[in-house]
Amino acid sequence: MNPVTMTTLDSATLQSLTEAPKTPFQLATEEGSLECLDVLRFLPGKRLVLRARFGGEVVIAKCFFGSMANRDMKRELRGIEGFVRAEVPTPELIGSSANQHFHLVLTRELSPVISFDTFWSGQLSDDERRTWLEKISGIIGALHNVGVQQKDIHLDNLLLQDDEIYLIDGGGAEVVNNALPPKEAVENLALFQAVLFPRYDRFIENVWNAYCEAAPELADGTSLESFSLLVQQQRKWRERFVQKALRNCTQFRVEKSWTHFLSVERSLDTPALLEVLADPEQAMAAGKVIKQGRTNTLVVVELSNGEKVLIKRFKSTKGFLHQSLRMLRASRARGCWLNGFLLQMLGVRTPQPYAMLEKRFGPLTTCSYIINSYQPAPNAYDWFAQSPLPDGYHPVANEIGNILTTLQRSLVYHGDLKGNNFLVQDGSASLIDLDSMTSYKNPSKFKRANQQDINRFARNWTDLPLAAEVFSPIINKLKNDRD
Repeated sequence: MNPVTMTTLDSATLQSLTEAPKTPFQLATEEGSLECLDVLRFLPGKRLVLRARFGGEVVIAKCFFGSMANRDMKRELRGIEGFVRAEVPTPELIGSSANQHFHLVLTRELSPVISFDTFWSGQLSDDERRTWLEKISGIIGALHNVGVQQKDIHLDNLLLQDDEIYLIDGGGAEVVNNALPPKEAVENLALFQAVLFPRYDRFIENVWNAYCEAAPELADGTSLESFSLLVQQQRKWRERFVQKALRNCTQFRVEKSWTHFLSVERSLDTPALLEVLADPEQAMAAGKVIKQGRTNTLVVVELSNGEKVLIKRFKSTKGFLHQSLRMLRASRARGCWLNGFLLQMLGVRTPQPYAMLEKRFGPLTTCSYIINSYQPAPNAYDWFAQSPLPDGYHPVANEIGNILTTLQRSLVYHGDLKGNNFLVQDGSASLIDLDSMTSYKNPSKFKRANQQDINRFARNWTDLPLAAEVFSPIINKLKNDRD
């Protein structure tokens, strides 16, 4: 058998790539040859993060190229130095090199290791979550005390090995020689809390108290109430990241032309899905119609790989004036697409968005489609209409209450909270029909919209006394929290 010849790439080739290179491949660098095993992150023309074999051990290689390569490498190294100065565990630096517009930083791979985001998504008790958040808050305080703040602070930048938390991504850190100004420090801590789903705001007091213990001088002068408000402001600010669903990046593949706009979740970008996107009308004609209205149509379609998806087409059959005005606005499929990822950011269950397609004539959208995972599940109205109520109704009602509380705390208006727009599955609930959903920045304007949402939700149960009794405390709490 002939040995497999591995492709060899150089720095010039990497800089010209528009898509992540296929692994494995060899990369020639000043530090030596890297056998690249996996691509962890790719930003065309800027950065490539690899898991690679170097000198007999597995390493993480950060490759920086382009005009900003030197700056980006220095930031990475300075961030790692800052972590070490704060005595915060971080993967060991092996080496670095610079060659014109190609720069490299090598760190030792931790193994076995788990992303803290993955760990946090598992089944943990409240006591366990509280303990971990207090530990992370202490780490953030230690960083702030020596002038380091992780600007790109999210759970994927924390790794867990043998109950030890390691901090990565030095390039996302800003480092100064003295302790941070208190205002910057508290805002950075609030940014960390804002990365968590709103349901974990019940631990805000624990996070704040742990930080006060780790960095008392920086916390002095800020109250718990002020910190809680900062968290809400930071979470609202983070919503802008949802817009990445409309551009080419690690998570999404985007196509733009005079005739169409397409965005696909890369992890779901399969040949079977592409067949449907090539001719959605043909796919819908062969599917099962769930709903057919004047402005939208819902069809369940089976892909060639056997997977079922739900296609929602938006195309108005109303008068010419309505159609013309609709063409000039952002498509409703685009709104659903962005809102689906906003709900994911907020920790609200909703069918997974696969792809969004707009048929266009230049700037005008003539028809649009969104493709989501298909969830064959009863809606909440039908489920709670049973008498007696089904087993496990309390957890389902509580989850619906959690969804409503999350929307309220996040200043998000759904627009049609009828029972049919909640699906009940696996002892939990998910929210659908997102094309009218709106995120508010002004709390006063949101208060009026939220009142409409709560009132619409309450009307679901007027003819279902058993369900009304279950949801009454939830509705009353929402009203009290709003006021």
